Amino acid sequence: MQHTNRHTPPNQGNAETPDLRHLDGPDVGDQNHDWLNDAVRLEVYQSSSPRLRRLVNRLFDEITPLITVSSKPRQKEALKTVLVNLYHARQLDKPVRYSRDKNHYTVDRRYGRLFFKYDRLIPIIDALEQLGFIEQRTGFFIQDDNEGKQTRMWGTGRLWTLFREYRLFQTGFFKPARRLDDIIVLHDEAKEAVGYRETPQTRKMRDDLERYNRFVARHQISLRLNGETIVDDKFLVEDLYQSIEHGSVWVRSVQLDHNNNRWPVKPTPIPDFVYHLKQFSQNPKYIINNILEKYQQQPSTITHTKRRIALLRTQLRRFWSDEHRFEKYLQKRLAEIRSITWEERQELLAEPYALRDIGVEALEIVLDREDMYRVFNRRSWKLGGRAYGALHQDFVRRGMRKGILINGETTVEIDYSALHPRMLYHLDGIECPGDPYSMAQGAELRNVYKAVALISVNARNEETASYAIRNELEKRGIPIQRRENAVKALINRFREAHKPIERHFFSDVGVRLQNIDSHIMNAILVRLMEQGVLGLSVYDSVIVQQRHEDLLRTVMIEEYRRVMGFEPRF
Repeated sequence: MQHTNRHTPPNQGNAETPDLRHLDGPDVGDQNHDWLNDAVRLEVYQSSSPRLRRLVNRLFDEITPLITVSSKPRQKEALKTVLVNLYHARQLDKPVRYSRDKNHYTVDRRYGRLFFKYDRLIPIIDALEQLGFIEQRTGFFIQDDNEGKQTRMWGTGRLWTLFREYRLFQTGFFKPARRLDDIIVLHDEAKEAVGYRETPQTRKMRDDLERYNRFVARHQISLRLNGETIVDDKFLVEDLYQSIEHGSVWVRSVQLDHNNNRWPVKPTPIPDFVYHLKQFSQNPKYIINNILEKYQQQPSTITHTKRRIALLRTQLRRFWSDEHRFEKYLQKRLAEIRSITWEERQELLAEPYALRDIGVEALEIVLDREDMYRVFNRRSWKLGGRAYGALHQDFVRRGMRKGILINGETTVEIDYSALHPRMLYHLDGIECPGDPYSMAQGAELRNVYKAVALISVNARNEETASYAIRNELEKRGIPIQRRENAVKALINRFREAHKPIERHFFSDVGVRLQNIDSHIMNAILVRLMEQGVLGLSVYDSVIVQQRHEDLLRTVMIEEYRRVMGFEPRF
């Protein structure tokens, strides 16, 4: 196959890529870790920024001669979506990935569910490229190998010059749209959303999750970290700052060490501004944007004056705060990291340090996106079904979860111990004789056999499991001999320790177990909600306010026993 190179991304060499645009498919199986690989997915964002609207109007006038104008408002909305995605990706120093496969734009596939249309979106992207506002690297898909890469796009200097002209490098002019897909999602084998027929079961699952999402929205979920918390620049600069920028999290309070040269004491310029240093009780970006939007819509001079004062007070209150100074530090740090090469950046982003090392003694972050959706796999309601999407699941790292607060109260997390291996015993009507991860070679190798167990349960065959186990152990920093039979020896010892359930290993049983545990988890969250208690699911564990620990433990025992017929372990 002849490979061609259409464009060279920033700071990269001439990586080759096949120009098979019409065969573009899902990202799978690529081992080349270059700048193009780590791309952000095309998403839908909301923005009421008048500056963005003016930029969209200008660019639309430029691309109009190159496209067929069928619905100007919808095409402008598509253009706005592309621009915001490009901006968001630029802040992360990544390209945007999207599909050029027309099948992805039908109503029951991902892009159709996001209300994009192929004939509306693709001509706009190509027109932007033709005018020099973006560059692209076309994707490919090799059917026989089930391997490919979606098309990548990124903005050029010409586009960012326009952003500066329209003063769109200020943060907070967009935010993630509420999920437009159904909150009960059915995936096909390629992990793309497909349509399905409504049943009493799907309606019940949707009703439970809609009620839960409304319930969680009435609570404030935050994360409190102290100076000893270990972080890295990937968390602070990529995860935290980017989430702050588009409004899904915000810094409620920060305690800076003013003896650290990063944070010298700065006197408040005017004593009257002390009032504005009070903590916010809701996301300051939303406050400012809402006031600004109402201010623009009301022509009354008196109303203008009142709202201008309210907006000024809100902005000053944030501007003279340590929270604002911390956010500006993150912004500056992002710019510094983006100035070095991609390879150096990856090493720097992963280097751990304590918050105290940068002069931060305490930090509280509010998580403003906690609604969830459930995903079922391979066109079956009996495979998968776990709930995803909440920030406490993917934004908060495992070691930080003890700092989660619900309405300002400390929390406790109760975790089903060795859930899936124990479920296999219980499905076969057998009581598990001990800790499944320690039964092979004792507690000292528990972490090793935990990786072996989870991969063995989820793998389709032993060969792929061996490769995955070695990679997982290396990723965790667990030493493993390089000889070929080292992993096989681990697998054989694990099999020998679990003879009664050996037939389940390498049988792809994991997605069926996820289906069972997802229904158990849904029942737990609903029961807690009906008693006025918020539970936060982390797949096989639940977080509640500490005063509800006994209730949670009781509910988790009862729901597991109801489905599996055995007692769980914690």
